[in-house]
Amino acid sequence: MDHTPAITAPATSPSSARSQPASGLERHVGEMVAGAAGNLALALSEFQDRGVRTRTRVANGEAIFELFRLRQRLISGAFDFDRIAKEHGKLVLREACGRDVADATVDLLIDSVLEILAKVVRDQLH
Repeated sequence: MDHTPAITAPATSPSSARSQPASGLERHVGEMVAGAAGNLALALSEFQDRGVRTRTRVANGEAIFELFRLRQRLISGAFDFDRIAKEHGKLVLREACGRDVADATVDLLIDSVLEILAKVVRDQLH
């Protein structure tokens, strides 16, 4: 089964607007969020064209599940998962897309992934 997201994170990080480089953990969270956003972009593209393929649905579900598991392991007062996921997810997705994708699209994809994740978290609490 191919779990390759539509937009993949680059192996190396070009310099960003941050004055300090991201920690390995922050980078990993960003890559996970950006990967889920890439899967979501693929699903939206497929939906408009011919309908979402089963393997795309499965990949989306697995990406969100892995984000949920990561969040559960990292959530604490010292690690603001939601802020880091949003900030670093956008950075990684922007790196992967370059200037070919509008900032509004990057924001929408990242925010959508984090909204889905928040729904999963709420469902698991009830």
